[in-house]
Amino acid sequence: MIKALEKFDKMAAVGVLARAALSLRYSDSPRADSVEGEKEIQTRVVEEVRSRLGIPMDDNSSEAVDRVADVLDSESDQLIAAPDTEAALLRLAERGDLPSDLYEIDIIPNITDALGKRFPLEKDIIETTIRAPTSEQHFGPARGQHEPAMISLFLRNFRTRWPLRDFFMLVAAQREGFLLHIHQAWRIYPRIIDVSGLATPVEWLKRFADFYGANVEIQGKKAKFFMFLEGDIPSEVKWEVPPQKKLLISRFAQQDPITHAVQAVLILAIDIHKYLDTLDELGVRRQDFLDSFVPPPRPSH
Repeated sequence: MIKALEKFDKMAAVGVLARAALSLRYSDSPRADSVEGEKEIQTRVVEEVRSRLGIPMDDNSSEAVDRVADVLDSESDQLIAAPDTEAALLRLAERGDLPSDLYEIDIIPNITDALGKRFPLEKDIIETTIRAPTSEQHFGPARGQHEPAMISLFLRNFRTRWPLRDFFMLVAAQREGFLLHIHQAWRIYPRIIDVSGLATPVEWLKRFADFYGANVEIQGKKAKFFMFLEGDIPSEVKWEVPPQKKLLISRFAQQDPITHAVQAVLILAIDIHKYLDTLDELGVRRQDFLDSFVPPPRPSH
């Protein structure tokens, strides 16, 4: 047990730990008047944990904050007689640390409609990418301005009998508890798109938008890819392509946890016909994939 909490009963100590964990993530800390002198106690608790982990007090990086919060959560779990397994799993899901094969996958209708007859095969490719990614990137709860929140991106290479038709599948999803809402799923063919120098899945997404996207003007800003926008996307936007081209505008709608203002993140305006033409030109049959698809996990009961 943390020494700074030794004199408190279990539930009081759990309360201090919970509020200390919240204070790590929010500048406006929750009320701390349940225990006399709690602000100072919280400081000692966090200092003790940082010392135990070897994390400097001035290191407020996301990784450092998550490691300290994990210890505080673990200490709380040990103090509570009956550990709440589901709550612990939800905390993992919130941070993006839950194994991806434990999520339930929900693919939004926009993807189904755009792919048409191609969807059954693409669904297996999407789900395999999530369950066995070669690279992934997770954004946690909202901490700062102009950052996505609760978004996960997965990337996986798929090999075929013809190396020039090999591709990477990039999937972007919004986390909601144990549910992954799939809003974006794109094949990226190195034969067509230069993928050299890309480090994170978000960088892959931007490179994809640079090739298949159209310049659109939203809120006075013009780009093929928007990482973050205050407010939702208006029903009508301006674009720099002939009107006869069909643009698929895809984005994640979010809400600021403090102000409750609507936000939009990871916004693309894709020439969907150009993308589907690529699938038709370079696509292969299911039996021509060299790697097996990952099946859904078996029920535990």
